Amino acid sequence: MAEENKGTNYARLALGAGLLAAAAVSVAVFVPRRRLAFVTEPLATIAKLPVAAAIAALAMGLWHDATAPQAPVFDDLRPFDEF
Repeated sequence: MAEENKGTNYARLALGAGLLAAAAVSVAVFVPRRRLAFVTEPLATIAKLPVAAAIAALAMGLWHDATAPQAPVFDDLRPFDEF
């Protein structure tokens, strides 16, 4: 049976953070402010709606449930020794 890696993969985490940072810097450098404001104005108005707050709260609740501590899972098929 192959061993499953259950720890945090820091290389993938660093790669993802680097890609997000590169995208943010490229948007900040190459997109003019007026065009960026024109594009993000509808998003800002949507973010002010109560529905957006409700969706964010729902997402945070789902994230909290998904990352909650869980009991260990034993997936071996050996019978229990009770004597």
